[in-house]
Order: sequence, then structure tokens, then C-alpha cells
Amino acid sequence: MSKSNNTFHLGFTMAGAVSAGAYTAGFMDYILEALDNWENAKKEANPDNVIPKHNVMIDALGGASAGGMVSMITTLALYSGNHQTVKEVSKTKTGNILYDSWVFLDDDDSLYNGTKKGMTTFEKMLSTSDLTGDRGAPSLLNSSPIDTIAEKVFEKIPKDAGTANFPSYISEDLRLLLTITSLRPVDYKVKLSKLKSKFLDSTPGHKISHHDIVAHFKLNYDEIVDNDKFLPFRPNAKGHKEGSNREFLANVTKATGAFPIGLAPRYFADDFSSAYVNHSLSQRKAFDANMDIELDTTSVSDFQFTAVDGGAINNEPFDEILRTLVANHGTANKKNPKYGTVLIDPFPNFEYDKSSGDTDLKLTSIMDIVGYLIPTVLNQARNKQTDTYGIGLFKLMAFPRKLKLGTTQEVDHPPLATGGIGGFGGFLDIDFRIHDFFLGRKNAQNFLRGVFFMQYDATDKNNLFYGAHPTTIAKFGRTVDGKTYLPIIPDVGKLDKDDDSNPSRYKVQEFPKFKEAAFLKLRKPIKKRLKAVLKAELKGKVTNWAMRIGLGIVISLLSKKMTKWIMDTIIKDFKARGM
Repeated sequence: MSKSNNTFHLGFTMAGAVSAGAYTAGFMDYILEALDNWENAKKEANPDNVIPKHNVMIDALGGASAGGMVSMITTLALYSGNHQTVKEVSKTKTGNILYDSWVFLDDDDSLYNGTKKGMTTFEKMLSTSDLTGDRGAPSLLNSSPIDTIAEKVFEKIPKDAGTANFPSYISEDLRLLLTITSLRPVDYKVKLSKLKSKFLDSTPGHKISHHDIVAHFKLNYDEIVDNDKFLPFRPNAKGHKEGSNREFLANVTKATGAFPIGLAPRYFADDFSSAYVNHSLSQRKAFDANMDIELDTTSVSDFQFTAVDGGAINNEPFDEILRTLVANHGTANKKNPKYGTVLIDPFPNFEYDKSSGDTDLKLTSIMDIVGYLIPTVLNQARNKQTDTYGIGLFKLMAFPRKLKLGTTQEVDHPPLATGGIGGFGGFLDIDFRIHDFFLGRKNAQNFLRGVFFMQYDATDKNNLFYGAHPTTIAKFGRTVDGKTYLPIIPDVGKLDKDDDSNPSRYKVQEFPKFKEAAFLKLRKPIKKRLKAVLKAELKGKVTNWAMRIGLGIVISLLSKKMTKWIMDTIIKDFKARGM
């Protein structure tokens, strides 16, 4: 059987999650561990033919917001060739950049070396050091800690980093795709029929504006062939003759997670060529010569724009990953899929809104309409207007799930500790992030052992598992309705006699508690930050001295009331989450 027949090409899609990126990081950490263990087991002497012999090749990693950041960090870990998985809870740095970046964030190391002195990431995000000059406040929270995290990740890349370090299960032509939202539109026209008349020489076209930018990095980038079609991946300071684009990579990493208003936007001056942006748009929209489409080619060579969080309008970019797989491997085979994507989504949308039938949807007031209009516009912006929902395309979703010990019943609280305050909760406490990192690892184990399977057909030579030994089927297979299924990524750890396969046993079994007393000490920093943001946004717009005095009083009162509302809301949210 040819290698192409027994190789499954895989793309991981990682959805936006804010601080719940800790969960996604843990999930990917276990996936890499399982793949390493499987590859090592295949190399060992195997007289009983127990270990499955097919192959998995990761062709693409991509995501939005926190998922985009995890995608970048995972790629850098593989590129560096020094990734060591984290199996035990640690409050000291491990050298694993997935764990160290997402569990520690920008917390001071001194907090965990016994002195307990220093600042947490959230305390640093309340600093007013970014509110300088007279251009207003860049964001509600100080984004300097985000900059520090990104910079540390890129600083740790070794000199010998490169695709040569990739394990056998990573494609040399690996693609990395991160979504960002451009506040400047990418315009194109639908050309209307040109009818001359007494009043018009021709009918003008209908302009359409597009704001979804995908930074598509090709690790095996060719300067001539791939120019203006893909983006180069050159994080090494001196690792490429063409020069490093480390600052650009770091800026894209920050931009995909630049949560609108909450975190600072990012500016791109000369990193994206207009030709790249137009080519990306035409490919993703499937424009061809038979369409009456006219791209904007009047722009200068570089597309300059300010970017915010990719999750604002493209939070689950599985269509982008699938499109890449289709382009590389052709039409999908429905009977014997040989490629597909796994969407890792910490905050999944998999249920219809059942409450709508119980409410009066006849809206009559302005406020009611505004209340529905904002989510309407956001939902429509996130609508995927592509054809990659196609039947036959292999796509699965992994999401947080936690069971009560020894049962198949789910716990009585949300599974994620970082999920509070709309996903910002994880910034408050390292214990929240530790819990979710290890929940991600355990969920990945359960996913590989119980979900990520395909049917085995002993008579079909094109089947991924064709030729599997009976012992392999007995050890790894499962039978449902008379059909046999085998895992796409076998978790060989289940063969270890000391392995704990209990799906309801977790490394961090107890749900961490919200430390209300410690949080209440942040009242002053929160108020100070709010007051400084309001001053930065309003002071420069008032020149009259008397009005400035009045404005100062208003800002003081408003910041006091807003602080109380924020504190009360956060405490209430954590109580509702059982924390």
C-alpha cells in the first residue's frame, strides 16, 4: 500500500478563547505527546504487531485570538525542536513554551519562589504606564504584559531552530494561519451591466468591503513562487539569508488576540502587500475569471491598516484550514477520508437557542432593537460565506468537558476555570490556568481514546487502516453496531500497565476557588485605571477651564460608580460559576 493511502493529513483549528487559551495549550501539549509516543513505539521492535502502522501528518495549524496565539506558539515549539510535555503541575518555569506562556503569562517569577512578592499579570494590566501623550487610551487594559509574553516566546528560539527539527508527523510544508480583523476595508466591486445613456457613460459597480484578513504563513516558503501568495516564516534572528521577520510574526501574534477595546490594537505599515491581500481575498472567495469582480488595485504596494482580534469576525476558522487541505490533497473521499480538521473550541456553539420561542420577538422600542442589533451584526460578520461546509470533508470538534469522579455525569459547574468574565477570568489567578491546562490535556486523552476514530474495512485497500494486524484491532479497536473502528492517532499510553485510563480522573480534580479577599484589594488599581482611561479619552476634547473642572468631577464620580459595578459583577459571575 502506498504511503499516501495510509497517511491521514490533519489540520488543527483553534478557536478564540481569551485566557482559556490555557485549555487549548494543554490540549495541544497532549496531542504532541501522543504523537511522539506513537512514533517512538513504531520504531521499536514489535513482534506482536500491536502498534498501528498507518501515519498521521499535520499539514496546518491555525486559529483566532487565543487560538491563533496557541497555533503560533505550537509552531515555534516544533520549529525549535525542544518541546517537552508537562505531565505534572508546576509553579516554576518548565521550558515548555505552551505551559510557561499560558500558565504563567506575565506573572513575576518571584510570586512562586517562596517570597510571594511581585505582580500578577492582571495587576500589570491595571497599570497606567501606557496612558501617555494626548492620543487617548489604546485600550481598557494595559496590553504591555501581552507584549512581554510574545517577546519572551520569540526570544527563546534557539539558533539551530528550523524545519529540520520537525518530527516525522509534521509536514515540511506546514502552514500556519492566523486570523486578524482589519479596521480598514479590503474593497472589491461587483461590476454591473454597462449601459450608456444620455446621463451616464457607464453604470458604476457595487462596492463591497471585507475586513477579515488571514495571515497565511508557509514554512517552506519560496521567495519567487510564493511571493504575494503566502507569507514567509522566519523567526530566527540570523537563521535566514533573506533576514528575520520576527517582529512581524510577533505583531501578528499580538494582533490576533487584540480583543476589541479591552486590549490594544496593532498597526501594520509595510508587512502585507496589497497584492497578497487581494490574492488571499480572491482565493478565499473563490473568485474566477468568469465572475464580474474587480479587485481594488489602486492601492500602494503595501496595505496599511490597524488590526484587532481575529475572533471579532472569524473566531473558528476551520474553513481556512480545510481550504488549505483541499488545495494540497484534492477532492475529499467520503468513504475513505485522508484529511480533515479538528476544531478545538473552549467556548463551543453547538446548540440552537431554545429560549427564543418563549419570548416576544416583536420588538417595538429603540433600546430593544439596539439590544438585538449588536449581536445580529456580530453574528452576521462571523457567518462563513464559503463552500467549505462540504459533505465528505472530515471535521470534528473537541471542547471542554469534566465528569464527576467515577461517573459519566458532568460536574455541576462550567468545566473551565478561566471562563469567567467572558473568558478574562484566567488573568486573575494562576490556579485557574493550571486547572484548564491539565483539563485540556485530559480532554485530549479522552478525545483520542474515545472520539477520534474512523471505520476499519479489511477488504478495502484504500482504507487508512488496511492490513491492520488482529492484535492491533483487539488492543486499539472498538466495535459499534457490528462495525469496527480504529483511532486516527493511537494513544499507545493506554498499553502501559500503570496508565490511569479513568476518563473522570483529572490531574486537578477540585475546581479552583475565586479568592474574593485578594480580588477586593484590586479596587484601588481598578478605579485608578478607569479614571486614567476616562481622562485620556475626554480631557483632550475639552479646552474650557471651567468645563475641565466640571469634567474632572464627573470623571471621579463615574470611575467610582463603574468600579463598584465592575467589582460586583465579577464577584457575582464567579459565584454563579460555583467558584
